[in-house]
Amino acid sequence: MRGSGKSPENLQRRDAIIKALKKYPDSPKRTLARALHTADPDLFPSVDATRNLICTVTGARGKASKTVADKSLFRPKGVSGTDAWEDLMPESWSEPIVPFILPKSIRSLLVLSDIHVPFHDIEALKIAIRYGIAAKPDAVLLNGDTLDFYAISDHEKDPRKVKWQGELEAGRQVLRMVRNAFPNIPIYFKEGNHDYRLERHLMKHAPVLIGMPEFEIPTLLRFAETGITHIANKRMVYAGELTIGHGDEWKGGGGINPARWTSLRARENALVGHFHRASEHIERTVRSKTRGYWSTGCLCELQPAYLPFNDWCHGFAVVNIEADGSFEVENKKIINGKVR
Repeated sequence: MRGSGKSPENLQRRDAIIKALKKYPDSPKRTLARALHTADPDLFPSVDATRNLICTVTGARGKASKTVADKSLFRPKGVSGTDAWEDLMPESWSEPIVPFILPKSIRSLLVLSDIHVPFHDIEALKIAIRYGIAAKPDAVLLNGDTLDFYAISDHEKDPRKVKWQGELEAGRQVLRMVRNAFPNIPIYFKEGNHDYRLERHLMKHAPVLIGMPEFEIPTLLRFAETGITHIANKRMVYAGELTIGHGDEWKGGGGINPARWTSLRARENALVGHFHRASEHIERTVRSKTRGYWSTGCLCELQPAYLPFNDWCHGFAVVNIEADGSFEVENKKIINGKVR
């Protein structure tokens, strides 16, 4: 991304930066750059390049400042007095995690968690999708661990099952199937800890490839073909007053009751997957506010080779959201082939 020149795209970038500077005049440049990149990654594909352009617009790049008409946006360097030390402050490497806020037009959300392709349970997944079609949701959220990424796991693996290309193709096929079932509504793909295995694998074994779009989930799973929106790992989803996470945002195994376990960490209304167990916990605060917490069942095999005996169950959720942000969670269980 280059900030010089007067192409329509560069002018659009400058207009967006000027608007942000006027709205947040005291915000650090890198913080603004991250916010602009998050809001419109197509217009601002690089945080560093965006920060450089902000430096130009604010008069922090020497002669480049002459190209800016509005000199009121310049941020003069401290020259004396008690604030001179501020110019010595280095840029922070901190990268805040910005929540993904669902559009207010979405009033009904189908949540499918822990499919773990290619170890998905075919019948359970069919039942959940059929129920979803009948429910006519406004959007679908694939809430983490849609793929297992078995071949690049750090855990012990059965070499007979290590088929990386086959895993990817099975994942693409499931995404095409979900899009075919819900052709006209948004579909969101939130990364869980298994989906994040790809980035962890690259950081450990091929760090030079980190940041290259060709080796990122949206490209490998061909989101452009299915019109699926990507939500990065650890990024929470806000659905009205309900916060939706995969569940790996906190360390731990979920305890006896994953919903109760989540309540001790989220402290706000929350729904998670990750634990493969359906549970609910409702509590009232000292100020008489009711808080609700849910964990959904999974849609993968229930007796994997590494843990054949467990307390998992199949399930999914439908979240209904009111205009004022209030909501209702239908935490569905699949028992003996029926939705309960």
